Amino acid sequence: MSQKEIHNYDIRIATNGDWYHEGSKINRIELVKLFASVLHKKDDNKFWLITPKEEGTIEVDDAPFVITKFDHSGSNNSAKCWFTTNLGEEILLSKINPLRVEIDNQNNPRPYIYVFRGMEALILRSVYYEVVNFAVKDQSGEYGIWSDGSFFRIGYSD
Repeated sequence: MSQKEIHNYDIRIATNGDWYHEGSKINRIELVKLFASVLHKKDDNKFWLITPKEEGTIEVDDAPFVITKFDHSGSNNSAKCWFTTNLGEEILLSKINPLRVEIDNQNNPRPYIYVFRGMEALILRSVYYEVVNFAVKDQSGEYGIWSDGSFFRIGYSD
C-alpha cells in the first residue's frame, strides 16, 4: 500500500465561517460543503482535509463552523435544543454534542458546540442571546439550558 501524499493547502476558514483559497473567498457553497465533508481535527490540534489518496492541513481562525440558527422545544429536562451551522447541518445539543463557553480576554462569552470529527462550531453572539432566553438557574447558582435530558452550563450568577 502506498503512502498518502501530505500537503499544506492554502485554504483558510475565517472566524465568520467563510472559506478562502489562496486569499480569495470560495463562494460556491457546494464546494465548501465538499471540503467540509472531509475536514477533521486531529490530535495535533490541526485541521486536515483527508481523502483516500491525499491529506493536508488548512488554517482555521477559530472554529471551522458557525452556528447561525437556534430552535428550542419543550421545557425543563424534556427540552430539545437544535443548532444549525452555516452549512445547514442540524445538531441536537446533547451529551454527544455538548456546549462549552469560554470567556475571552475582554470578559465576553465565546460559546461553542461540538459538531463531529473533533470539531466545534462557534455560536454567533445573536444566536447565543436567543439561547440565554431559555436559561434557568440550577441549585448551585449556575445558569444553563436543558436539552436531551442534560443540563448545559452557560454561566454563573453574580
